[in-house]
Amino acid sequence: MKYSILITLILIFLNSSYLQAQTMQKTPGYKPETKKEVHQHSKKDSHTCVKCHDVAEGKKYVHMPAKIGSCTTCHNIFNKDKNLLRVEDNPGMCVMCHPSKRLLLLKDENVHPSVKQACTGCHDPHAGDIKFRLKHDKRKDLCMSCHTEKKEWANSVKNKHGAIFMEDGGCFACHDPHGTSRPNMLRVDTTKELCLSCHNKSLKREEDGVMLPNMAKHLEENTKWHGPIVAGECTGCHNPHGSDNSRMLNAPYPKKSTTKFKPENYICFNCHQNEKITNKSTVEFTNFRKNKKNLHFIHVKKSSIVCGTCHEFHGVKEDTPLLKSKTHFGNAKFNLRFIKAEDGGSCNPICHGKKEYKRGEFEPKLIKADKVKK
Repeated sequence: MKYSILITLILIFLNSSYLQAQTMQKTPGYKPETKKEVHQHSKKDSHTCVKCHDVAEGKKYVHMPAKIGSCTTCHNIFNKDKNLLRVEDNPGMCVMCHPSKRLLLLKDENVHPSVKQACTGCHDPHAGDIKFRLKHDKRKDLCMSCHTEKKEWANSVKNKHGAIFMEDGGCFACHDPHGTSRPNMLRVDTTKELCLSCHNKSLKREEDGVMLPNMAKHLEENTKWHGPIVAGECTGCHNPHGSDNSRMLNAPYPKKSTTKFKPENYICFNCHQNEKITNKSTVEFTNFRKNKKNLHFIHVKKSSIVCGTCHEFHGVKEDTPLLKSKTHFGNAKFNLRFIKAEDGGSCNPICHGKKEYKRGEFEPKLIKADKVKK
């Protein structure tokens, strides 16, 4: 009995193999000498892929062709290639239905390399549980699966940029993941515009919980701006991915009101010349002088007062060299009471009585304000 059942099964298998071979030979374009067939269906099977390939089962976000059972939009079930794609080039397949991305590939200067290689590096072509069928939860995790150096940096620095770790923010808040005509695939023309899209309200600083001011409002009300702001580049001073320096600065800046002067401890001197502070006598490097006597040398080099005691880093109201109207020194808060004069000026803070300075007959040999490093 057992032998008869076994023989019957063998005959059925041989018969089905014969019938399958006959069917394949009748298929238009079929050549026995070509490579082994991977997928072979009849036309009536073209809309029943889900019987074997239920790629969307239980998924929250389903690609439209898969959702409506139109698998043949992307796949040719009679194709002899293993992936059965109608177009071998990816993203060539995707841009047939996503024309805006085709334009991006043709026009934009800064296209994400992964887009040129394969859309499926980031997106599941069938379905997924994350919006846009992304392959990783949290959009920063998706980017950092490739950009491992940024992952290590952003997670290890002392002072982290909160935007990177927001559930609805991440890298996509600043960068277009497909590409743009702008450097670094930024969403807008300048980093200033980008930063102010979030810093248009008071925000808590990640490093110490201090509330940051509404910078958009500050710059609107104080229109005499620091050079990097004028250039539209907040990244001239700040690292948008985080930093070990306070305030996410690109280089150190003293935390105390008084610090022994060393140029390497000041981000300011990445642009400004050290001689502005170190030269005891000058007519070249600063206009803050009494005749040739360098008053920056007196304040910063000799008295160890940091730049930020007198100077505002972003913008001020008056046409002065970024001088604050109000400041603090230690726990004391006071007005500088600076009055600009044609040949100098005067100030009357609490740290000393009113003092005036005149540049006299010595005119600066270079530009009036400062010779900035190039």
